[in-house]
Amino acid sequence: MLSTHSLSFEYDEHNQLEFPDLKLQVGDNLLILGESGIGKTTLLHLISGLLKPKTGKIIIDGTDLFQLCDKQLDTFRGGAIGIVFQRPHFINSLTLGENLALIQFLGKKKADPVRINLVLDSLGMLSKKNRKPHLLSQGEQQRAAIALAVINQPKLILADEPTAALDDKNCIKVIELLKSQTKRNKASLIIITHDQRLKSEFRNSVSLASKMEILPFN
Repeated sequence: MLSTHSLSFEYDEHNQLEFPDLKLQVGDNLLILGESGIGKTTLLHLISGLLKPKTGKIIIDGTDLFQLCDKQLDTFRGGAIGIVFQRPHFINSLTLGENLALIQFLGKKKADPVRINLVLDSLGMLSKKNRKPHLLSQGEQQRAAIALAVINQPKLILADEPTAALDDKNCIKVIELLKSQTKRNKASLIIITHDQRLKSEFRNSVSLASKMEILPFN
């Protein structure tokens, strides 16, 4: 479903990163652990096609991301990849339901209000459909961000530090929501984090050390 090969990225001559090869099957969940500044978010942005590597390739569902032109990559990302960013990205002038409809449009999907209602209902957010995102609580915004990531039924869901600001109880709730939504959408999940609490929640994990040394799957 996902494979990466010989990935590297260069910000400048003094800031170069090399990443371990990853392989993920359909339906698999993977936790990538590492301290702040190690390059975790860079790796997530590479996998999602938001950054282009200096070397290497990324194949998702049989598609080599960097063989696509920019327009093709945008379309592919919109339909095949869902991203839960560390800080949720909403258009605050739109309601939550309108934000989800916009994601459908950008992903070249047909307008599907039934799908929007189903996703929001599965996250306990249907009553918030007509609420502006900035009026939601932090926990509601977190669930709304998950809704944005899964609305187009992506093959791959990526989450960047989804539990960083949460207490233990809400940390587990968010992980359970991500896992359940991944399973519901028949997708694969990668969580990138420094949160060691999550290690016991995942069978497969990779640790990134200071020189991008890979530790094997648990």
